[in-house]
Amino acid sequence: MTQPCCRLWRNVDPRGTLARMSSPDPNLAKIAQAFEGLEVVKARGGYTLYDRDADRPVARLKPIPETDRFELLYWSLAKQGWRTFGDFGRLKLTLERAHEIFHAEPIFRIPTQR
Repeated sequence: MTQPCCRLWRNVDPRGTLARMSSPDPNLAKIAQAFEGLEVVKARGGYTLYDRDADRPVARLKPIPETDRFELLYWSLAKQGWRTFGDFGRLKLTLERAHEIFHAEPIFRIPTQR
C-alpha cells in the first residue's frame, strides 16, 4: 500500500531544507488518505488537491473553524481563482461528503491532453 502524498510548502526554506518542525496536522493526514491518488498541499489556511500527473490543482478544501467540516472549492477558469462549489453559497461538508461530491461532479474532472 502506498503512503498518501502531502507537502507542507510553507515549512520549507528556499535552500530546500526543513525550516522548523511543526506539529502534526490531523486534517492533512485525513485528507491525504481520503483523496488517495491526489497530492495534498497545505497552504494559506486550506488544503489544495493536485493531480499528480498534470501537476495542477483540481480542488481546494478550507476547514471551517471550530467544526469538523470543510468548504469545497473548484478552480474557475473564467474567474482565474477558487470558487465555492454549489449554487447557494458556502456548504459545510464533512470530509466524506466532500469526497463524494468531488468524484460525482464534472467540474472536478481532470481534463486529459488531446
